Amino acid sequence: MKRIKIMGLAVVAIFAFAALTASAASAKTLITLSDESGTLTAGETIVAESTNLKTYTEAGILECENNVLPTKLSGNGEAKVKGSTTEEKSFGEFDGIPGACKTSVGIPTEIQTTAFPWSSEMKVSKGAGEQTEKGTKKVTFIAEYLYPELGEKNKCEFEASKVVSAFAVGATPQPLVLETKEQEFKLNTKYHNTASICPKTGLLSGTWSVKDGSETVNVAD
Repeated sequence: MKRIKIMGLAVVAIFAFAALTASAASAKTLITLSDESGTLTAGETIVAESTNLKTYTEAGILECENNVLPTKLSGNGEAKVKGSTTEEKSFGEFDGIPGACKTSVGIPTEIQTTAFPWSSEMKVSKGAGEQTEKGTKKVTFIAEYLYPELGEKNKCEFEASKVVSAFAVGATPQPLVLETKEQEFKLNTKYHNTASICPKTGLLSGTWSVKDGSETVNVAD
């Protein structure tokens, strides 16, 4: 009888341990965004800005001095913090031309970002922060070369199924900084005004700081 009781207790202990392990495995890491005023709420807009975003191609480097990406939050304090984006602006003043971005070949270029709205999602994956932007179909931007010799065929349309950026996150709130690293974009060869000098692919890299108005946005899990 004593042996049966011991075995019974052992079985109960095994089931209890299994339940605890399953519960821990199913627990999801929650992400919380905040600023100096407190936790952000759904409906608020955060703005990611980059001054070092570059697209590396076989034809050279495309660089805009300013890149602005606003996102309206649909939630916070969740395993997946989601939002939506209806515009992105990339601009500079290369060669004294308002709005023109710089290319390493010396041709001023204007950027138009399209395929809105984009969906935004932040989560923790394998202990690291991950932010993803997805377009209505694809994340798309058009580079227009301000080079009269090209005529009407002076544009390159680049697409990616999504843009993934990494960010550091921990228990203590810290400034939210997104790092986009070698995100591949491919040329849409069916675009009607494609220039003959368009590269086939481009790799997008740079860092983004994030603010809520004039305040820095912090992130914690």
